[in-house]
Amino acid sequence: MQKLCSQPSHRSPVVEVALNLPLRKTFDYRWPDDFPQAPQPGIRVLVPFGNSKRGGMVVRSKPTSEHPRLKSVSEALDEQPALALELLELSRWVAEYYLGSWGEVLHAAMPGGLGMRMETRFWPLQKTLPGYEDLSTPLQKLVPRESWTQKDWQHAQPTVWDETRLEQWLRDGAVRKAHQPAGIKLKPRMERWVRLRPNAAPESPPTKRKTKRIEVLKLLEQTPEWSWKALQTEVSNAGAALRKLAEEGKIEVFERRIFRRFLPQALPERAAYLTLNLAQAEAFSEIDRNLKSRTYQTFLLEGVTGSGKTEVYLHAVRTARKLGKSCLVLVPEIALTPQLVNRFRTRFGDEIAVLHSGMDDGERLDEWSRVRQGLAFIVIGARSAVFAPLENLGLIILDEEHDSSYKQGESPRYHGRDVAIMRGYRCGATVVLGSATPSLESVHNVVSGKYTPLTLPERVEQAELPEIRVLDLRNTPRLPGSPFLSESLLAAMQERLQRREQTILFLNRRGYAPLVLCPDCQHTHTCPHCSLSLVLHQGIGRLRCHQCEFAQPLPSRCPGCRTERPPKIIGVGTEQVESELNLRLPDARILRMDRDTLHGKHALSRMYERIRQHEVDLVIGTQLVTKGHDFPEVTLVGVLLADLGLNLPDFRASERTFQLLTQVSGRAGRGTKPGEVIIQSYNPRHHSVLCAQTHDPSGFRKLELARRDELRLPPFQHLALVVCASPDERRATQLADQLAARLSACNPSVRWSGPTEAPFRKLRSRYRVQLLLRAARPSLLRQALKRLLEPELSLRRNEQVTVDVDPVDLL
Repeated sequence: MQKLCSQPSHRSPVVEVALNLPLRKTFDYRWPDDFPQAPQPGIRVLVPFGNSKRGGMVVRSKPTSEHPRLKSVSEALDEQPALALELLELSRWVAEYYLGSWGEVLHAAMPGGLGMRMETRFWPLQKTLPGYEDLSTPLQKLVPRESWTQKDWQHAQPTVWDETRLEQWLRDGAVRKAHQPAGIKLKPRMERWVRLRPNAAPESPPTKRKTKRIEVLKLLEQTPEWSWKALQTEVSNAGAALRKLAEEGKIEVFERRIFRRFLPQALPERAAYLTLNLAQAEAFSEIDRNLKSRTYQTFLLEGVTGSGKTEVYLHAVRTARKLGKSCLVLVPEIALTPQLVNRFRTRFGDEIAVLHSGMDDGERLDEWSRVRQGLAFIVIGARSAVFAPLENLGLIILDEEHDSSYKQGESPRYHGRDVAIMRGYRCGATVVLGSATPSLESVHNVVSGKYTPLTLPERVEQAELPEIRVLDLRNTPRLPGSPFLSESLLAAMQERLQRREQTILFLNRRGYAPLVLCPDCQHTHTCPHCSLSLVLHQGIGRLRCHQCEFAQPLPSRCPGCRTERPPKIIGVGTEQVESELNLRLPDARILRMDRDTLHGKHALSRMYERIRQHEVDLVIGTQLVTKGHDFPEVTLVGVLLADLGLNLPDFRASERTFQLLTQVSGRAGRGTKPGEVIIQSYNPRHHSVLCAQTHDPSGFRKLELARRDELRLPPFQHLALVVCASPDERRATQLADQLAARLSACNPSVRWSGPTEAPFRKLRSRYRVQLLLRAARPSLLRQALKRLLEPELSLRRNEQVTVDVDPVDLL
């Protein structure tokens, strides 16, 4: 890190800096003359901005600026560029396409240990703050500190009253607030090593005191370099001997970087490549031909569940590596990482690096560094791994390309699939999108000739797709006291237990129940920060918001009428299903898989291993169990409520339901035993349910695409969702009205609707009003959005206007 020692001259070069702030522009600064490194794009810097310092990255160097008076860079954080020019240009495209901040995209492209993180910090200026005694207990422990961060405050789960009190302290000057760099907490991990010095004088004749030194020297003659720690393990109490040998100049002590690894150090045994069947061989042949041509092309590999898409990926990666190319393999969630990584490691060993949010910062930094230094050539990771610093990139694979998890929910709101395709286009790489249920956007791109289709129509080894039964919950006999469990499904589970086979139950709702109702006054518990009901989590006796994570104990009295009668529990979640089945199937070994049961970064891996080792009879889970896992002993899949997603006010609800039902059905019968699927539904004639039951993706697409075309929705139009949010409901409406007035001057080819209240009317203490724009081409949409957002609206504290280009949901 280079600190500023002198002021730059007027002849000093000018650098353009993208700041890690929600600003859609860059800023010019002078580069001090006494910085030893040249002002290169990709170097991270700290710069003065307002009354504080901000983190950013140099994106361009130029001789002059149109601004006459420039501030200078305070610190340069890198001696060499942290980001290659290729990724710098890709990040610029992302910022321009998604109308986001270039600095925020660059921040997303860096690992957690190198990111340009800023934090909001508070300092109390009075010994005792007014109203301290009325704060919640966690906050009473927090505020007496010398300072605390915004993250500390939110972690203490402040109430609305607490938030109001903090705002009052800031207004009265009792507390000071500032934004500052969080600092780079992580450093490379170094380890002491030793080696013999060349031409070192031989050890004098042995004596009792020199025995340890002679043992150390013999080991160093056999193996030239040893870690200090390993030598002390090999020769007991060798520390004094090593220090003496270093003093005498016979050995050299040096430091070597040790990479922290998320993966086990021991590599799995190498596995042979499986012989591809005819359909797999034909698909691989097309990919192989394009890899060898070294030209860009995107393939859509559509294969039924269990058709062997992963084996095609492995063959393609082998070809790319033989050509000297690096490879990027993306998965939508870390849930898919453990099983996929293990299969790749059996073929490619230590060439694999893993990048995802489930790793700690040190592991992510070191894996990123291994890739950047050319020690790993195959990256497997979730959405943000699309920015992995791979050189000579030749192959990009996106597994489960339809999954909405590829779209980032917070700024920068990019779609990992589309960014990967653009990176492949810029690098001249082969891109393979794989799925059993491709998105309608990708299907449309095949029809329009943008993508090349590849098909795997059958399961490997002649395995059959499972038989699917749909039960109409309106007239299906159900168990007494169990509105979600039919007699047929319970009987099927009992049969699997007797045959020592496994069952998966899918319910896309965690917690015990989504609604708690007073039996007397009908009062429901709602989140104070969101317009949503609090979900009961019976195991911990708390009500929790699944949007902002606010939580409170389940009260003994109704807050509305003060009755002590037990509340009504309405609806069902995975926790309630687990509790019910523990009573009905007492001998079954039950595992619940949802966000509430994942504790620790390796929790998923341990769960999958328990299932594969048949330590579990019955798995109950949310979307985690629908992903592309291969459990040969699972012969029954039950879907408890297939209609949950269909009730959402979103045009993609039908598509998501079909995809989920098809994906979870595909977990059954993947081994040698036939599979069965039982789907419970209140709307069994819906085309999403019917097409999933009959394994008819073509029929579903035909119906859904016709509907989308009629309504002019994606993939036939491009959308942008603009949301105005404010703690004041009237202000949110006013902001949206101002934007709507600007839209009247936009290109008539851009159509829009709104302002309307968002389906989630209030989130995280902000009221939300939205406008929806649509156009035939992305360029028309971007032109309209730029006019809409310039000049910028005058926003008050805690207000924001967000733009989501190509949104995956409208909630």
